[in-house]
Amino acid sequence: MFHARLRQASPSFLLPMTPLRNQVRHALFWVPSLYLAMGIPFNVVNGTASTMFKALGVSDGQNTVALGSIIVAWSLKPLWAAFLDMYRTKKFFVLAMEALIAVLFVGVAMALPMPGFFKITIALLWVAAFASSTQDICGDGIYLTALSRKSQANSAGFQSMFWNLGKVLATGVLISGMEMLANAQQWSPVKMWMAVWITAAVAMGVFAVWHIWALPTGSIAHRPHSAREVVGDFLDTATTFFHKRAFWGMIAFVFLYRFGEGLLLVEGKLFMQSSTETGGLGLTAGQVANIDAVWGTIANIVGGVLGGLFLGKIGLKKALPILGLCLNVPHFTFVYLSHYGAAHHGLDYSTIATLVSIEKFGYGFGFVGNMVYMMQQLAPGRATMTHYAFATSLMNLMLVPTTMASGPLAEWLGFSTFFVVVMFASVPSVWAAWKAPFPLAADESREPAPDAHHVMITADDPTRLTALERTVQRIAGRASVYAMLGILVILLIDAKIVGSLQDRADGTGQVQFWLLLASAALKLFLAQRTFKFAAQTAAEAAQGGAGAAYVWNARGAKIATVVCLLVTAGVLYFTGRAVF
Repeated sequence: MFHARLRQASPSFLLPMTPLRNQVRHALFWVPSLYLAMGIPFNVVNGTASTMFKALGVSDGQNTVALGSIIVAWSLKPLWAAFLDMYRTKKFFVLAMEALIAVLFVGVAMALPMPGFFKITIALLWVAAFASSTQDICGDGIYLTALSRKSQANSAGFQSMFWNLGKVLATGVLISGMEMLANAQQWSPVKMWMAVWITAAVAMGVFAVWHIWALPTGSIAHRPHSAREVVGDFLDTATTFFHKRAFWGMIAFVFLYRFGEGLLLVEGKLFMQSSTETGGLGLTAGQVANIDAVWGTIANIVGGVLGGLFLGKIGLKKALPILGLCLNVPHFTFVYLSHYGAAHHGLDYSTIATLVSIEKFGYGFGFVGNMVYMMQQLAPGRATMTHYAFATSLMNLMLVPTTMASGPLAEWLGFSTFFVVVMFASVPSVWAAWKAPFPLAADESREPAPDAHHVMITADDPTRLTALERTVQRIAGRASVYAMLGILVILLIDAKIVGSLQDRADGTGQVQFWLLLASAALKLFLAQRTFKFAAQTAAEAAQGGAGAAYVWNARGAKIATVVCLLVTAGVLYFTGRAVF
């Protein structure tokens, strides 16, 4: 459900001034196939690949580090989305990406028999991830510009359903079906997985051919004339994202709400597939695929529907702490499963499927709070859709370090201890739900301005502020920008460098350590800029006694920067001990 909602968060530059609807085939001809074609590559890269690597003997550490970093491709979509409007049409890019993904999947299949298949496959999956995210951008653009608002609403159910069907097919039915065929034909594991990727490639090729005829072209509200214009528009919109009151409290919620879940995202499946001798449950790839993609997806959807009804009944503010508990308490099912696994007790398939489905149900039920909070508190304003896209991207980025760390942690601690750690790691999630700020009134995020575009006007809009408040807001926003850049350096650069140290012998990795030192120097510069603008914010506010809400933003930026520097010091200390 999350990814269906995330795709609706396309940046505002994808919204048309006047939608192009002439010569558009009925939505049933292309909406189901488009979102099925978008769901398959995402889930193949993020789900099928991890199951395959586990089956082919890749360690959990290598598995999660490599695949965790690939999540970045879907998190950075807003950075290049506007550039796609500079050339050709949205349909052109959708067709091109579907064809490219098909070719890349064939390449993965051909690489599997090779001795160095893991590195080759990861390289191909990186390219496939960026192709898939580009397909998402333009596919959403077609959906938003080729259909009227009424048609968009009528087709929303198909959009979500067929994206989730892509997960069921790609990570469930396809794997279990091929496993049965491989057993019947006595194929080797490599041959079986080659067949999986070839089948996925054929499916993407069929979608590309079908969409030549069925897919609308989509329209473009404004075609940028230069990269400078694109960058300028993007920076103007991005800057206002940091001008919201209680900004750092809301960002803390976005970062922490799925902290524990990020540790389970990939490692939970790898644990089920691990042998009983290593403390796992000893399931086959097909059994894990069925539990995660079929029964887990059904439980997730049901939980999401019920969570939405519950939230609508009592309101977001009252529901959020309860939703946080529902998201995290079911992680205990993995504690139970791992302690039985560690004791080499046998558990039947139905028991495992039931317990995992309970965890997935809790995830679906609680995750609704995350999305609605971002929609109602963090996103509203003149650029609601773009800011919502930024929020979901930041939420996804937090999954990068947690997913990457999960495999090495599980190998180091053992499964039974690892899942206890996951329970403790879920405490910040519950705390974030309990302490989440609500800077907007219940109806403020829905207040339209009296113009043709129904722009949302909130209390942070410049038209509602005095000149001094606008000055304080702008300077505090600069402090927040530099603080966020420091965090992004950790999530994007440091995580990748530390991940590259996986499986290296002690005493190696000096290059990575010096790269981390260079990264630390960059963060010191960003910290200096943060504290400079935070001090300017306080000075400006003190002159006129206005803008207190934005002074708190500047203080939040300082706190975030201090945390960032402490994390940096810890990374350098432990990396240095391992390297030298």
